[in-house]
Amino acid sequence: MNCPIANRNPGMLVAYAAGELDPGTAGALKRHLDGCAACRSMAADQTAVWKALDAFEAPAVSPDFDRRLYRRIDEGLRRWWWERLTRPFRPTPLRQVLPLTATAGLLLMAGLLLQHPGQIAPVAQRGQIVRADQVESTLDDLDLLRQFGTADSAESVHPDAM
Repeated sequence: MNCPIANRNPGMLVAYAAGELDPGTAGALKRHLDGCAACRSMAADQTAVWKALDAFEAPAVSPDFDRRLYRRIDEGLRRWWWERLTRPFRPTPLRQVLPLTATAGLLLMAGLLLQHPGQIAPVAQRGQIVRADQVESTLDDLDLLRQFGTADSAESVHPDAM
């Protein structure tokens, strides 16, 4: 007999524990259980489950069970329309509101971008006309700033300059 656990057929062990196997298969499985500890353990566990289920006795149903059940169903149906009507006014958990709010915000931003694309980010003007005297004045200012920068760095390098 092939091992039911190795062949991924644990249903055979469940059927053995329930006593549902034919005598020939049950005998072959019994011989296999003598040599296989894993199958023997699983069969013992399944046998214990079946014995516990056989020993279980369900509590008796009360005589007015049906009447109470139908009354609760009717009350639930009557409450249903009222709950459905008042549901928008009840506080909702944050985990339900947050995705809706984020989606609404994204849709609003997309609408603004599509409606006013030029107003969101101004476009830089290209091809500005620059006069030569402006360039000369700017270069003179940069030279002056460099002279201040070298004087400051020279004083900070030499501690005895003070």
